[in-house]
Amino acid sequence: MDSIRSSILACRSNAHNDDTFISDLNTIIEQRGIAACQAIFQVLTSLELPIEKAAEYWKMVLKHREKMRTALQRNVDLVPALCDFLSSSPDHFQRPKIVEESDFARVIEGTTHDSLTSLFNRPYFDQIFEQHISLARRYGTDLSVLFLDVDDFKEVNDTYGHRVGDTTLQNIARIIQQEKRDSDAAARYGGEEFVLLMPHTENIHAFVLAERIRIRIEEQELDANGTPYKVTISGGLASFPSNARDSVELLRKADSALYLAKGAGKNVISFYREEKRRYLRVKFNQPVQIKELGFNNALSYHGTSKDICIGGILFENKDPLPIGARIQLSVPIKDAEPLLLIGTVVRVEAFEGQRYDIGMTISFKEMDKIANNEIANFLKDTLDED
Repeated sequence: MDSIRSSILACRSNAHNDDTFISDLNTIIEQRGIAACQAIFQVLTSLELPIEKAAEYWKMVLKHREKMRTALQRNVDLVPALCDFLSSSPDHFQRPKIVEESDFARVIEGTTHDSLTSLFNRPYFDQIFEQHISLARRYGTDLSVLFLDVDDFKEVNDTYGHRVGDTTLQNIARIIQQEKRDSDAAARYGGEEFVLLMPHTENIHAFVLAERIRIRIEEQELDANGTPYKVTISGGLASFPSNARDSVELLRKADSALYLAKGAGKNVISFYREEKRRYLRVKFNQPVQIKELGFNNALSYHGTSKDICIGGILFENKDPLPIGARIQLSVPIKDAEPLLLIGTVVRVEAFEGQRYDIGMTISFKEMDKIANNEIANFLKDTLDED
């Protein structure tokens, strides 16, 4: 019953007018059954009605409102219509208690919003997340979710104190609120974690918004009792229906993408990606030279390959590379010229000693067909030797 009451309060808060409010209430009744009618009267009037009686009265209230609109030849809000109906009902309610708008606001804030950041709280977010997933599934629309976590937030609390930490969270929440669209829903999910729900949004457009939030937070200069400081935020993106078809799994995969972002050096937004090993992998321990494409005077890195297949290569490196970066690898081949591979970073994982495992898919569209044949021949020779 509490979740129904929260939904009613949220509808009252978000509705542009009473017609929208009534429409939303009828949707709740369709989804939750006639017990929602009982909750409506509890929330709006504090009356405890039997479920069947509440369902009957709800229909009568809506008809009564229409009669009043016709008689007065103007719009009539739900609350006056409800009050007039109860005052003239055959059960002779005496002075029915109607909840004031200000009371609604106070109750809504307590049940749907986080007290520190004024974003939605986790219970309410979980509820609307499930509703949006159902709508996306019904109408075949896209939906993306962004999981955000403040980088090294413990250091902020330890260095400047928890009051400054709270102010930091408030400033981050303010940026998220400013950058999100009206149709998006932002929540504080717990501690220094935030989540942003983006209906009707595929992953590329979601990434653009996520990057805008990340950059604004990175550029924001904060003040701790006269000492300037900055924070960054990392994020993981997952989308419906490409990554998952239910809310629990979609949020889990956004959280998994967040770990990729942390492993890529933090202050990064990462997509969720399935690991798809469609090709035979062969252990391949060789030094490799790495260079990121698309930048003038890009630095070269020296790493060590771990395994290779026609579809990609896994190598170890002392520096992280951003997910989605286009890179060139120079791979030594015995008794031959080094093989140049071009591809995209799709996986970054940190392990002990501040080292990183980096997975790259090979893009043959950007390479000569000979490169494909050379990799295939190399794999064949290696297997023959085994």
